[in-house]
Amino acid sequence: MSYKERMIKGASWNFLFLVLAAPVGYFVRILYANSLTKIEVGLFYAIFDLIGMIAIFRGLGLNNAIIYFIPKYLVQNRKDLIKSTLISVLIIQTLLAVLIAFLMYLFSPILINDYINSKGQFGDISVIFTVFIILIFGYYTFDGMKGVIFNSFQGFQSQKIFSTCNFLNISSILLLSIIFIHSGFGVYSPALAYTITPIVMILIYGTIFLKKIFPEFFTEKFSFSKKLLNDIFQYSMPIMFGSAGFIIMGYLDSMCLTYFTGLDAVADYRNVAMPTVMVLSYFASSIINVLLPMSTEMWEKGEKKNLSEGLKKILSYSFIISVPFAVILAYFPTVLINLFFNENYLSAALPMSILSFGIIFLSMNNIVFNVFNGIGKPEISTKILYIGAAFNLIFNLLLIPKFGTIGAAFTTTLSYVLIQVLQVRYLNKFLDYKFPVKKFVLCIVSSLISIIPLLVIKRMIFNDYLLILLSGIVYFIMYSLLIFVLKILNINELKSLKLW
Repeated sequence: MSYKERMIKGASWNFLFLVLAAPVGYFVRILYANSLTKIEVGLFYAIFDLIGMIAIFRGLGLNNAIIYFIPKYLVQNRKDLIKSTLISVLIIQTLLAVLIAFLMYLFSPILINDYINSKGQFGDISVIFTVFIILIFGYYTFDGMKGVIFNSFQGFQSQKIFSTCNFLNISSILLLSIIFIHSGFGVYSPALAYTITPIVMILIYGTIFLKKIFPEFFTEKFSFSKKLLNDIFQYSMPIMFGSAGFIIMGYLDSMCLTYFTGLDAVADYRNVAMPTVMVLSYFASSIINVLLPMSTEMWEKGEKKNLSEGLKKILSYSFIISVPFAVILAYFPTVLINLFFNENYLSAALPMSILSFGIIFLSMNNIVFNVFNGIGKPEISTKILYIGAAFNLIFNLLLIPKFGTIGAAFTTTLSYVLIQVLQVRYLNKFLDYKFPVKKFVLCIVSSLISIIPLLVIKRMIFNDYLLILLSGIVYFIMYSLLIFVLKILNINELKSLKLW
């Protein structure tokens, strides 16, 4: 099967299940928003994001190493090294997870009193402590094991199975959340759902992996060699530091909001604004899960030109697809919040509008970072991410105390733009990539012109459901016409779907 066919088929499976998972994930947020108090929702995400920040020290970049080394060793026909890599990573991550969980337990009084509940919004400290313990000893420990299994599917480029992982994972969270909430567990429900789900995923996908993907696991030789560990860590440590920058970018807003503004702002940002705009990244997410191991394979085989041409088209498609959705989200934030949440979350409207444009660049950033990691250049990702994270931290500290969630959204959007600018410089060096300025500018112009009819429609229709439906149809028809008229895309290109 050609690279083009593998890319299209793999990305199609990933995109299908991402689209299926999107409403399920959104239902989780809607369920929390309408079944728990805003403070309780903010409490969960404040602790969840703190754990997300610390998780980097459990992972050590080893999950990415799995994705990189499996196709590398498959090319070399060394399945014994694949088994040794998987077992080594699993042992190291599990031991670190348990150790870090105990350290977090020892420092829990400081974390709870001086950070999570710094504004004194949650009266019962024992509730915070219980949620904290459930997440660090349950979710934090088992989620790492789940990640090893999920990434193994990606390394073997078994995209059909890998594409189902996120869908089944979030579906399990939704089902368990409903059960716990309706059973009266209240504020503990999200923590319990997120803790039990990784255990279920380990049992289901671990069995599939051992029986269908790597049945030789039990017969291949295992060797815990210093050379293997050295190779793994030489690749994973730059990834870890790069991932640390990426995680800081992802969670720093929430942590600063928790400390400076309180749990209400965290609920707005993490349960409404950010999850809503992340739908814009689904096309990119469906691509990167295929692109990382495939770029490794192509780089190892010396097919630099094909990789470069494919990347140019993928980045263009990502931008063209994301822009119209960003405009719709930015134009109708209050309508969407009223439809799916409640009036208590209307304060998330403006941050949502700002973030919608930032996610366009985040999508392209993720694609490029996976290519850098795939070709064995994780140090580039690390350097760029830390510059972006430093920028994000400085401006969060300056803007969040005064502007709250608006300041966080503005800072994050600018950070993503900065990262894209830095990435283009390195792409020029390694893959002769030229940023298609003209095409991107025409795309933005098309998206802005297409919004003109919506100004009229918004004044004529007062039913929110009908307004969103009709506006979306009119907008996308006009946008599609403009991108063909302005020759941003052509029909023959779409028919061929010739990525490279």
